[in-house]
Amino acid sequence: MSFFDGMILDLILILFPILSLLIVKANFMNIGKFSSNFFIDIANLSSLFLLIKYCDSSNYYMILLVNIPFIISVLHGRRIVSFIIAICLILFNVSVGSDVYFLIIEYSIYLIIFILLFKKGISIETILLTFVFIKGIFLTIHECYILNNLTFLSILKIFVCLSIFYLIGILIVNIIDLTDRTVTLNQSLKELEKEKKLKNSLFKITHEVKNPIAVCKGYLQMMDYSNIDKIKKYNKIILNELNRTLDIMDNFSEFTKIKVNLDIMDVDYLIVDTIKSMYSVFKLKNISVYYDESDEVFIDGDFDRLKQVLINILKNSVEALDGGGTINISLKRMKRYARISIRDDGCGISKEDLNKISELFYSTKDKGCGIGVSLSKEIIALHNGFIKYNSVEGSYTEVVIKLPLHLFV
Repeated sequence: MSFFDGMILDLILILFPILSLLIVKANFMNIGKFSSNFFIDIANLSSLFLLIKYCDSSNYYMILLVNIPFIISVLHGRRIVSFIIAICLILFNVSVGSDVYFLIIEYSIYLIIFILLFKKGISIETILLTFVFIKGIFLTIHECYILNNLTFLSILKIFVCLSIFYLIGILIVNIIDLTDRTVTLNQSLKELEKEKKLKNSLFKITHEVKNPIAVCKGYLQMMDYSNIDKIKKYNKIILNELNRTLDIMDNFSEFTKIKVNLDIMDVDYLIVDTIKSMYSVFKLKNISVYYDESDEVFIDGDFDRLKQVLINILKNSVEALDGGGTINISLKRMKRYARISIRDDGCGISKEDLNKISELFYSTKDKGCGIGVSLSKEIIALHNGFIKYNSVEGSYTEVVIKLPLHLFV
């Protein structure tokens, strides 16, 4: 194996565990400090093992590269692991012909100096240069007094190998640092995005609550206490607006703490029960409801939450059928899921509104709070299902819900 090929192999063996660590950190950005340090230790020990196991120990640069995991452990303040790696390096160097007492002195000096430098917050470059300087001294002593072979070529060889080691060390440490900063940046961006969404939600709910309160204020200012008829009329309007405000707050509170308690349930019974609950509304609004009943279809679901979803959808259908009309409901047992379809022949939804209908606080109604569809979507998602709205303006609206079937054992 050539010098260049060996160096490439060594780089791969060093970087593979480290890059695996960075992938773990990137995918699990919320791991604690203990877990993060544990993965760093595993990566360093793995790099050390791979280098010792598969690399050519006859080359100076390779003997230097096995120290990279040692330096990374020191830079991360992993003293115990640094000590363990130092012992492993001493044993490895003894196996290739170095003097054990010579090595104990060398690595003891490293540990002492690195700990002192680390406490003072010295830069990575300084720590690497310190290691290169000390290593250069010990390699020179080894060539001069142990091998008795100190020549210009051997000094040049030591200098070249130490230079390669320094450059590779800077490269690897900067890769780790760059990736850590990238992960931190992504975390910060996600936090900013969450904060932006929260502020946006708070702004919208403030706006929604402000409108009915402003209406109440206006009617109170116009109140003529000598006119009983106007008082009764205004009181009714004010009461309606206050109820609307309470509904907005209740719906928003409900949306922020959705939980489902899954249990085996019959979807057919759910639909029939929901229709019965809204029978008086359908009759009052002159709406005909047709349900294409199916055989028993069982799912793992939260009955009350799913009933809430169906009521929200049917209420929207009722409002779309202002002058009366028809609602068709069907339930089909598919291969892996239950399919519920609710279709009305009402006013329909425009393409623009259809694309925004799932957005929190977005509503096409004058007095809508824009939470019902988002709430329904969230509940269905917690059941590992999905909900889809199909509509043609002026013709119909269809809501399709798919929920995984219960798997009987």
